[in-house]
Amino acid sequence: MTNTPYTPFDTVFVVGGTHGNERTGVTLVQHWLQNPAEIQRKTFTTELLLGNPVAIQKNIRFIDRDLNRSFLSRYIDGETAETHESARAREIVATLQSGHTGKRTFAIDLHTTTAHMGITLITNTDPVNLAIAADVQKRLPGARIYCFADSRRINSCLRAAADGGIGVEIGPIPQGVVRHDTLEITAGVVQEILNTLETFNRGRFVQPDPNLPIYLHNRQMLYPITPAGAAPFFIHRALEGRDYQPLAPGQPIFQDLNGQVVCYEGGDTGYPVFINEAAYYYENIAFSLTRKMPLEALLAAG
Repeated sequence: MTNTPYTPFDTVFVVGGTHGNERTGVTLVQHWLQNPAEIQRKTFTTELLLGNPVAIQKNIRFIDRDLNRSFLSRYIDGETAETHESARAREIVATLQSGHTGKRTFAIDLHTTTAHMGITLITNTDPVNLAIAADVQKRLPGARIYCFADSRRINSCLRAAADGGIGVEIGPIPQGVVRHDTLEITAGVVQEILNTLETFNRGRFVQPDPNLPIYLHNRQMLYPITPAGAAPFFIHRALEGRDYQPLAPGQPIFQDLNGQVVCYEGGDTGYPVFINEAAYYYENIAFSLTRKMPLEALLAAG
């Protein structure tokens, strides 16, 4: 793989509450607003941001639509009907750009999940973002890198408003609650990202292992449609809680209370993530399926 260029970042934004009922990031941002020295480094300025204050106050994911799906130009430029989140996305873009002309910005977006995702670092296929995620992952046993190819999905998230960025996803934890262990884990991940960015800015960055496993998003798997009034299917007991574990064709993925089972019919082994995520029920999404590949192959394909 080619060497990652050392183009320093000038400002790092740490964002909590992009989803208003994910309280871990909110709590940490509020703490760091009172204790800013904990997250400052010498080669860049760290700024703090609450993503969706109205949703935070109501302890709900969003008001009108998912803020983390609202950063495409058609929402920012007013090409669609105005919503609370499109207006807030426009404000965030202005914040990330104000006073930063000609400077490079990086966003660390803090999230939690009800799924058994452990520590997950989410990024796009940008080599710099992947290299930074890989460097952080080395110091976080069990952490994984979940990657999205260039698409509307990844380009509509908050991190796309900055020049670089990583999403931090920690779980499982219920929606709307704060827990000491998740706070401690998330705070530690943020510190590792800030340390890596400091090293990166100083030009002392170690190139990542080309064989590092990356989980590349493939597709979303929906719950089976049932007749109106019928009991729905749910995640099969053999799949529940098995995020990042291989799923081979023929293995059960759904069941109902009548004993009916639906099996995975994909052609290849996949690696499911966000299994039974509570936030995705309104979209009928049961889990996302990824492909596991070495970093070198991912970059070559890009």
